[in-house]
Amino acid sequence: MIDAELSQYRNKRWKRNILLTLLIVVGLLIVAALMHIGAGDAEWGGMTVSNPTSALQMEFAIPKDETGVVVDWCEDPAYTAGVRSGDLIKGINNRKVANLADFLKVTKVTSLEQGVLLDILRNGQPLFITMEHMVGLHDKLKKALNIDPGTTGVVSSPVAAGPTAMAQAVTAPDAGQPLSPVAFAPAGAMGNRAPAETAEAAAMNPANAPAVPSVVLPSPKEQGAAQKELIEGHWLGMELIPLTPELATEYKIPPHQKGLLVDEISLESAESGILAGDMVVAVENYATPDLVAFTEATRRVKNRRKADVQVSRRGQLMEFTFVSTRTIGFSQNEAAQPITPGALSPHRNRSKPCTACHIIMITGGQLPTDAGDILPNPPPITKGAVAPHEYRGKCKNCHLILKPAI
Repeated sequence: MIDAELSQYRNKRWKRNILLTLLIVVGLLIVAALMHIGAGDAEWGGMTVSNPTSALQMEFAIPKDETGVVVDWCEDPAYTAGVRSGDLIKGINNRKVANLADFLKVTKVTSLEQGVLLDILRNGQPLFITMEHMVGLHDKLKKALNIDPGTTGVVSSPVAAGPTAMAQAVTAPDAGQPLSPVAFAPAGAMGNRAPAETAEAAAMNPANAPAVPSVVLPSPKEQGAAQKELIEGHWLGMELIPLTPELATEYKIPPHQKGLLVDEISLESAESGILAGDMVVAVENYATPDLVAFTEATRRVKNRRKADVQVSRRGQLMEFTFVSTRTIGFSQNEAAQPITPGALSPHRNRSKPCTACHIIMITGGQLPTDAGDILPNPPPITKGAVAPHEYRGKCKNCHLILKPAI
């Protein structure tokens, strides 16, 4: 009897010990998970990332005002793509990543199958890296351009890119997500010219025409031409452009001024009294910090015959009235001109992939010469003088060539 009770007691104690052990294990797992969350870590694509701390900012030279997530550790596919510890990830597929919450939100709906474009800051310099997981459209494009399709993680650094090649991102059809940057062949002697100059130079001397890759690039629609960032707006003879730090310095525009810079005036805008160099800050008191807001503001008054426009002139707020004999309509906008594969950037680095503003085209995106390129009375120039403008063919076609003074 005593043995039976003792055996029963031991069985109960054994079961209780097992239950207690399980509770302890579960508790430890919960604590570990909480500690992991509290540490602000996340894993994706072979990377472990966290919010930047003062120590990480100091260790990896990350400016204090920069936002993003820091790569603490990486392995494939991130490492093979070129990601390294200390990189600050600022965006994924053109979606901003300001902190760990953004990172988790973006990666939750992002697939590696078509290639993922990472916007990175490394040692204070912007860098774009494509991380891919399997063969997709971008690899087919590389193969068609005689580029090793096995090459992964093509890195494009707008700041440090050499003169022989440049990476351009190709947009996925319909999805609007950039695929792997395609490292096109060297641009050659004409690589630093704009598309119009290249086309004109080729027309003058077909032997100098750049080799056209035997590949059909995605159409403008497939590249999302209508969704590119706007760079120029037109309304009633007024041409407006976004303000850049360089333009603000050039035209003495006060710091932190929000609005659009008037680049050129004609028609009703000239009659209104607005001048080139003014900053349009509102239309009918509707703020216009960018071209999208400006277009929406002009849509509100499109059926009227007049509208008040508020501008800042050297820091002084002024108001002018646009008057038209017809309804004034709304702003018509432009994105950046098309660029050819392998062309060098026509401007300084803007910390974003070229395809955020441009589409890629072999030909047909822009006339080499238009009415704005033709001078009514070109001045005479001295033989051997440096051209006063971009390449437009033989100088003697327009200018009188003078002998240099002895």
